[in-house]
Amino acid sequence: MAVVVENRSVRWIPHARPVQFTFVMATGIVSTALDDTGASRLSLILFWLALFGFAVLAIGNLWWMIGRRAVLTELRAAGFTALALTAAAGVLGAHCAALEVEWAATIFAVIAVVSWVVLGYGVIVIAMMAVGDGTESASRVSGLARVDGTWFLWVVATQSVAVSSAAVAQSAELHAAAVLAALCWCVGLLQLVIVGALVAARLLTVPLRRTDEVAPYWVFMGSSAISVLAGAEVLGLGDQQRLLDPDVVGSVCMAMWSFATWLLPLLVALMIWHAADADNRRFRTPLWSMVFPIGMYGEASRQLGHIRGTRWLETVGMWESWAAFAVWMLVFVGMLGWWVRWCADARRRFRAGRDRAGWVRVSGRER
Repeated sequence: MAVVVENRSVRWIPHARPVQFTFVMATGIVSTALDDTGASRLSLILFWLALFGFAVLAIGNLWWMIGRRAVLTELRAAGFTALALTAAAGVLGAHCAALEVEWAATIFAVIAVVSWVVLGYGVIVIAMMAVGDGTESASRVSGLARVDGTWFLWVVATQSVAVSSAAVAQSAELHAAAVLAALCWCVGLLQLVIVGALVAARLLTVPLRRTDEVAPYWVFMGSSAISVLAGAEVLGLGDQQRLLDPDVVGSVCMAMWSFATWLLPLLVALMIWHAADADNRRFRTPLWSMVFPIGMYGEASRQLGHIRGTRWLETVGMWESWAAFAVWMLVFVGMLGWWVRWCADARRRFRAGRDRAGWVRVSGRER
């Protein structure tokens, strides 16, 4: 798909989109998982890479939206992927708390909470407005066909607020943060039920095609896994929160972990089926939506095993974290290849002088 970039000041910059924060989500959680396995140096490299990515994407998205004065248009196009910002901030905030950098953890936690409130309600309102506004984008896809794996980012965003709030509550001993973590965990569970039902109905009534993007459906497993991690963090709060019974939280987390594990073979089979088309084997940004759940599954397994004293579960999580890093490396190399091709193409077009009218068309997949 071609990306048309207008305005001379930004014509050599790819279109910044909220969905690209999935790179930060994936890199941040793999970094956290590796840190818990003892690979602190490798974890730190990925953590700084995630921080750099967050800063660049935050500036790029603001520049693009404000510069074009098209905030609502961009958010409408992004849909639930806009909540990748919230999830990314939550993941980084929890990692900062683990590193005992309380001021940074607090800042990211605040970003996560504020963006969760604004975007969490905003994307729903915008989606409902799009149904009846008569625009081409709204009429092209309607009903359950609009539902896809990206909707699970609604759940992931809520649980990321729970994770980061619990981390801040433990490091700074803030009772309010502990209560917020417990409440968000409950909300996230109910959101998972709602979105899971919608996605299941969509798949049964509107089957997937090989031309559809299937990587975001991994977020189904990722939303279950982060619910496990958030529940484990709530268990770790101890007496800081008394809203939820620890035995109930622990049992629900174990059930969610079992469900996430059950989903794995189905998702692997889905990716194999999708990869039968050669075009689907190239790098594309949604692949980071696959990396994040794999990394989250490892971290959630290890944390739940640690909190409950289940050694085998902790071991599964530690080994799976390395599998997540291997997948992260594959996708990262693919992303580097995309950038090399994009820069080479931009250089050729610059030399050809095709920007005389102030318009440049950049070939390649939409970012």
